[in-house]
Amino acid sequence: MKITDVRALPIKGRHWPRFPMVFVEVQTDEGIVGVGEALAFQATGVMESIEQIGEGIHGQDPLQIERLWEQCFRRGAAIAALSGIEIALWDIAGQVAGLPIYQLLGGACHDRVRVYADGFFRGADPTPEAYCAKAEEAIARGLTALKLDIDDFLYLGERPALIRCHSRDLSRHITNAEIRQVEASVAAIRERLGPDVDLALDCHWAFDVPSALRLGRALEPYQLMWLEDPTPSASVPALARLARQLAMPLCLGEALATRYQFREVLEHQAAGIIMPDVASSGGILETKKIAALADTYYIPVAPHDMVGPIATAATLQLCLSIPNLLIMEHQMTDVPWRHELTDEPLLVSDGYYRIPTRPGIGIAMNHEAVRQYRAE
Repeated sequence: MKITDVRALPIKGRHWPRFPMVFVEVQTDEGIVGVGEALAFQATGVMESIEQIGEGIHGQDPLQIERLWEQCFRRGAAIAALSGIEIALWDIAGQVAGLPIYQLLGGACHDRVRVYADGFFRGADPTPEAYCAKAEEAIARGLTALKLDIDDFLYLGERPALIRCHSRDLSRHITNAEIRQVEASVAAIRERLGPDVDLALDCHWAFDVPSALRLGRALEPYQLMWLEDPTPSASVPALARLARQLAMPLCLGEALATRYQFREVLEHQAAGIIMPDVASSGGILETKKIAALADTYYIPVAPHDMVGPIATAATLQLCLSIPNLLIMEHQMTDVPWRHELTDEPLLVSDGYYRIPTRPGIGIAMNHEAVRQYRAE
């Protein structure tokens, strides 16, 4: 079997026009087609990189996944683009074997995969009252874990402060008044939902070390599942300092790629939980290697999943194959056409994904919908 073509297909998503969902299709001379997805977040040139990698692997055996990955990686291939192609290669391998990808990776370590709801609050005013109502709706649907965005709890006057990376103020400082505002919001949600619902808080790399430390200590009484990306990921020593001084675990890794970047985080014990993204960390096998490395430090994995349904399907295959899985991200709300993009939607039932049984990635692309919602 030989690779005959690699295509990048940009689809309008909830982040469009900032960045699209980027589907990947790898075609072969035997008519088997694999699908993947690359995360274009904070990256330019992903489409072009997919095309360039595709030219480099044209005519190669798609089942030589690790060999092709290493060749492309050592030539400096863009990791997000390589991730999408690698996922598609595993889809081909699964179809050839007649097995789901997780079976090719050693079998299922879990009977089902627990999820936390990100985006449950979309469409609500950023107030404790509105968030509590949305949270209760999510819990009523069987979800047992939710993630909040700190951005929506901070204000400049009457206007939400899309903090740090969006506001006029480039300081990473947080004031005492802002800390009280965040604490009041988290406290209200915790009181409404009770102690058994897991809550996480995403800071989107907003703060300096003193601010993150003050914020984290203020939130310790509310037993958060984790504090996510309180400072930028570039300084592992800064994160390690926070991890040593806070009682709650730090969760990070969506902006990191490959086992080489995660190695330093784990060696310095800078995270209590890691969250690699299959669509940007190197693909399915590389993320499994990252998880295995984390397991040598007894660190659990909570994979990041923020884009389209093909990335979700790939993440689910990965989650089933790793023993140190904690929980998987689930985008509770998205564009109305999300489920149209594939032939079978992946649905959460009572807070869990069930084990897929179809060969390969477990779903196929709906080309008619892809054409309809293609981003130009």
